[in-house]
Amino acid sequence: MKKALSFSLTGLLLFTILLCVISIGKGEENINECLVKYRSEWYKPCSQCLDYSKSYRVYFRNVCKEPLDVKVAAQESDKRWKTYSRLNMAPNDSIIAYACKGTGKHMMWVRKAGDNVIVFPSDEEINQQYAN
Repeated sequence: MKKALSFSLTGLLLFTILLCVISIGKGEENINECLVKYRSEWYKPCSQCLDYSKSYRVYFRNVCKEPLDVKVAAQESDKRWKTYSRLNMAPNDSIIAYACKGTGKHMMWVRKAGDNVIVFPSDEEINQQYAN
């Protein structure tokens, strides 16, 4: 009888732990999925570009319920990256990256707002590592 009770309690404990683990996993969003590209445009007038005949703009939005720190980049035809950062980007807020003579390539980095453990790459690191 003690074995049956012990077995039942052990099974109940394992079941409870499993439910806790599953519910914790579902509650956390993958932070990398919070920033989404929702539009891009070519050849649009840009106040920052002298010649916008090859301009490229890409739009990103925070689709999660928590604020984010983000860094986004668009590549110029000379293979250099123009970067833009936003700290504490609110839910549903957006950020635009543009290149005056773009290649159509873009990148993004995301972290929870204020999470300084994750360090975004510097512009120099981006241009050295992704210059292709």
